[in-house]
Amino acid sequence: MSRFPVGRDRAPHKLSKRRVRAERCGRFAETLCVARLRLTGWSILARCLKSPRGSGLGEIDIVARRGSTVAFIEVKARLDESAAVDALTTLQRGRIARAADAFLQRHPELSGANVRFDVMVVGQRLVPRLIADAWRPQLP
Repeated sequence: MSRFPVGRDRAPHKLSKRRVRAERCGRFAETLCVARLRLTGWSILARCLKSPRGSGLGEIDIVARRGSTVAFIEVKARLDESAAVDALTTLQRGRIARAADAFLQRHPELSGANVRFDVMVVGQRLVPRLIADAWRPQLP
């Protein structure tokens, strides 16, 4: 008798080779972005912030600060840079905004900071491009 539910041909914790490759590519792109941010004067406050499953909050790839500005940065790695920008859905934006709000509540020392939401795009040339203030969350 199998220890997995009927119809499952692999363990639920195993990822497909394609998914593993995509995660590695994403982590490499994030590392490139962090290096670029540091070279341009940003300090990295957090990386890969993940909220508990089912909380409705999203993952924030990078939280960075320069002066009085705190940026919540979503990293997108695609072969085509325009496809990377289009890959950030409205649903993702809402989750990131909620996660950013939770992060700011846990860090009251950042209460007076200017907050913005950026996107960093990593294309074929592996040179991260920052799109500052790429979007603003919808206010209720």
